[in-house]
Amino acid sequence: MSTRRLTAITAALALPLILAACPGKDAPPIDGGADAATAADADIGGPDAPAPDPQGKPLAYGCAADSECASGFCVDGVCCDSACDGQCVNCRLSGAAGHCTGQLSGDDTAAAVPCEGAKTCGLDLASPTLAGCKLRNQQKCSTAGDCASFNCATYFEDLDGDGYGSANTLKLCEDAGAAAPPGYSTVGGDCCDHDAYANPGQTAYFTTPNVCGSWDYNCDGTIEPAFACPGSPAPAVCGTKPPTSGPVSCIAVHRDSTHCH
Repeated sequence: MSTRRLTAITAALALPLILAACPGKDAPPIDGGADAATAADADIGGPDAPAPDPQGKPLAYGCAADSECASGFCVDGVCCDSACDGQCVNCRLSGAAGHCTGQLSGDDTAAAVPCEGAKTCGLDLASPTLAGCKLRNQQKCSTAGDCASFNCATYFEDLDGDGYGSANTLKLCEDAGAAAPPGYSTVGGDCCDHDAYANPGQTAYFTTPNVCGSWDYNCDGTIEPAFACPGSPAPAVCGTKPPTSGPVSCIAVHRDSTHCH
């Protein structure tokens, strides 16, 4: 047999083996293809994630429609374990992708009733493991449970700007220790909020009543006695009335009696 004929026979026998090793257009892809499962991002799925279910994608896999997911729920761009359509819940939170989880901070604009504007997401005080749509700071509140900050602060109206407020109060959601808004104080007890000299911190005495008509300048509920300056005769008590005349005159000095007004 000639060398040329032997070479042709050998090539003919090898051809089926070569064709068998090369997949055609109808053969399945070796490493998957366009239908292979892919994660929505680094926190969702991944190289070690399970292969997609033949009936649909597993939890946490990226999706665009409910029909793509084995669970039947495509929420927040991933296959979710439930409809997860309440306020302040999310199916794509890092570490919990694919499971409907409470969103403990930030707005939730994707909810059927968005949690935004005057409200934002926060812990629910009644159920600490759950999230709720709560009032954000600087919003009026009634109790701490109304606020995302867990703090419903009470401020006292301070009309005279002396740092002490009256009985008129304003309650706002605010971080603990936050400064009072303009026109208010964190300290109450002012008995005459139209006179900056009348407040619980006052230590001086005066010869006339305050603008509210009271001699109680330090708001302790009692009339203040006058102190005499050195060498002066003992004074009467401020605010008292002799039987036939108006208030007696008083010598106005500081409580330490070191100087007179």
